[in-house]
Amino acid sequence: MRPIARALALLTVGLALAGCSIERGSDDSVSKQIGTDYFGVGGAVNLTDPVAGDAFLAGGQINTAGEVSGDLIAAGGEVSIGGGIGDDLYAAGGEVQVDAIVTGNARVAGGDVVVGPATVIAGALSATGGRIRFEGNAHQSLHASGGSVHLDGVVQGDAEVKAEEITIGPNTRIAGKLIAHTAREPEIPMGAQIAGGVEWHESDVGHVVAGDDQASDSSSVAHGVGSFFWMLGVFIAGTLFMLAFPAYSTRAAQWIGQEPLRSLGLGFVILVSLPVLVVLLLITIIGIPLALIVLMLYLLLLFLGWVTAAMFIGQKLLGFIGSDAPATTGRRMLALLVAVLALWAVGLVPIVGGWIRFAALLLGIGALVWQGWPRRDQAPQPA
Repeated sequence: MRPIARALALLTVGLALAGCSIERGSDDSVSKQIGTDYFGVGGAVNLTDPVAGDAFLAGGQINTAGEVSGDLIAAGGEVSIGGGIGDDLYAAGGEVQVDAIVTGNARVAGGDVVVGPATVIAGALSATGGRIRFEGNAHQSLHASGGSVHLDGVVQGDAEVKAEEITIGPNTRIAGKLIAHTAREPEIPMGAQIAGGVEWHESDVGHVVAGDDQASDSSSVAHGVGSFFWMLGVFIAGTLFMLAFPAYSTRAAQWIGQEPLRSLGLGFVILVSLPVLVVLLLITIIGIPLALIVLMLYLLLLFLGWVTAAMFIGQKLLGFIGSDAPATTGRRMLALLVAVLALWAVGLVPIVGGWIRFAALLLGIGALVWQGWPRRDQAPQPA
C-alpha cells in the first residue's frame, strides 16, 4: 500500500500544480513560485536558483545546489541535497546524499543514506535507513537507526545509534558519548575520539533466529520510511490542494465541522460502493476501461480524504489560537503540518487510534464528494 500512497502523493501534487500557472522545465519537471515559496515536481527536479522561502520538491531524481532560506522538503527516488538551507531539512528517498550546510535540524530517511564530509548541520541530525554513512559535522546530536551504520564524522554532542552493525571510522570525533544499541560492542579504531565514552546496550539481535531479527529490523526501517513518505505526501498535497483550489478545499474542510454525521455516512457509502462498481464494470468486459478510470479516481479520493481531514484539523487549530490577525498562507501551512503529525500520532494509539484515523478518512471523503457534487447548495423548487 505504501508504494501506492507514494504514487498518489506525486499524482496529487501534479494535479494541484496543473491547476496553477506553472513553469515547465526542460528536464521533465514543473515548478511554481507562490510568494517566497517554491514547489517543484517531475521526473527530474533540479533546484539551482536561490529561494527566499521554503522549498517543496518531489520527483524521480532531485538535485539541489542553490540557497534555500527556509525549510527544504524533498522526496524522490534519488535525492541529492547541496547548497545551503536556512532552516530545517527533511529528505526521503531510495538513495539520499547530503552535502549541504543546514542552519537548523536535519531529518533524513532512505534505503541508502550518505551524509558527506561537506555537510555541516547546526542543529541535530536524525537518519533512518537500510545503510547509513555519516561523514559530516553535526553541531548538536546524532540519532541514527538502520541495518548498518558507519560513523566517520564529527558530532559535537551525543550520538545514539541503533543498528545490526555499527562501524567506527578513524576520523570520528564525538564530543559527548556514543550510545550504541547493537549485538556486538563497536570497536574504536586508532585515531577516533569519543570524549564521553561508549555506552553499549546489547540488542536482541543474535539471541533469536537471525532471519527473524533481520526481517523485523528491515520492517521497522521500511515502516519508518513509509510513514515519512506518507506524512510528507499528505502535507505537500494538502498545501498544493489548498493553494490551487482555495474555495473548494476550504468548503470541504469546513463541511466536516458543520455536518459531521452526513460526511461520515456519505464517506462510508462511497468507500464501500465504488469497489463494488469497479467489480461490476470488470465483469462486463466492455466496461474495463471505465473500471480502471473509476479505480484511479477512487484511490485518489482516498488520499484526498486524508488531506481534507488534516485541513479540517488545521482550521480548528487556527481557531483555537484565537488570533485577530488574518490566517496567512504560512500559518495555514504550519497548522496543516501539525494536523498531519497529529493524525499520524493518534494512529499509534492501540485499537482506538485506528478507528479514529478510519473515521477521519470517512469524514474527508464524504465532505469532498458532498462539496464537489453539482447543484449541492440549491434548495428544491416548490411544485
